[in-house]
Amino acid sequence: MCGMLYARPSRASTHRRNVVEQITEQRRAHIRRLLQIEASVFAEGGQPVWAAQVIDIARMGVGFILAEKLPERPRYWIRFRFPDSPIVDEAEMIIVYSRPIGSKGRYHYGGRILHVSQECRERIVEYVTRGNRYMT
Repeated sequence: MCGMLYARPSRASTHRRNVVEQITEQRRAHIRRLLQIEASVFAEGGQPVWAAQVIDIARMGVGFILAEKLPERPRYWIRFRFPDSPIVDEAEMIIVYSRPIGSKGRYHYGGRILHVSQECRERIVEYVTRGNRYMT
């Protein structure tokens, strides 16, 4: 009979796993909707501007991809337009996470929305909950 050895997870690794699960739950506490739209990210003063692709959005946050790493700044703004909408929206945000993706130097960012107009927030909620293709 051949015996197998199984390593018991240490308390530290169990604690880390629980913390990661809590963070994941907190990140997903707000309903998100997948999206693929072009956007612009910029810092205070409006320059420079980085071309971005929004990949998901929620009432309190936005996920996006950039072709390069952002410099460390306290706040950024993202400018975007929902599919088939003539309205350009803008939101102030802080970056809450970033990670490299793929082998071409691209980065996936998550931003927590700090300030946005009430009209924009309503469009986000409408898009996330109902998925209206045309919003005015």
